[in-house]
Amino acid sequence: MFSKRASAVGATLFVALAACHYNPSPVPLEGPSNDIARLAGTWDGDYASAESGRSGSITFTILAGRDTAFGDVVMIPEHGPAFAAADAVTQEHRAHAQSAELLRVTLIRVQGGTIRGELEPYIAPDCQCTVTTVFRGSVNGDRIDGQYITRGPNGLLQEGRWRMERRRP
Repeated sequence: MFSKRASAVGATLFVALAACHYNPSPVPLEGPSNDIARLAGTWDGDYASAESGRSGSITFTILAGRDTAFGDVVMIPEHGPAFAAADAVTQEHRAHAQSAELLRVTLIRVQGGTIRGELEPYIAPDCQCTVTTVFRGSVNGDRIDGQYITRGPNGLLQEGRWRMERRRP
């Protein structure tokens, strides 16, 4: 489910962004301080959805004693026949529609062994519609496994899986 292509492209994009003095987005972090402290560190992972064809990478840094985490989600649309709206058939649009996109996490809640969060609404490349995504995961030591749900207009509902591992110092 999690492709090597997504990891490779995500790693390449991360290196390219780092070379451009990339600063990860601050993300509000809510939860008991002891639960946040248990998650302190840098986490790397990936996500994928067979339904949407989207996948990508996730990187977060959580500091104990803080109410803000830092990180982003990189979305890599499936490269195949891209959806193109009738009013957006330029070559520039086609190139943009198939390129990786940085998605912003707007909130993370931590409690016990569970993480919940939300992404800022974004334009999904497969439907050219605005969608919202919520995610939930279970913490097991240095690993988090979870699911996410993306919702859009006209009853659009897509599910996917994500995972992260804490980077060793």
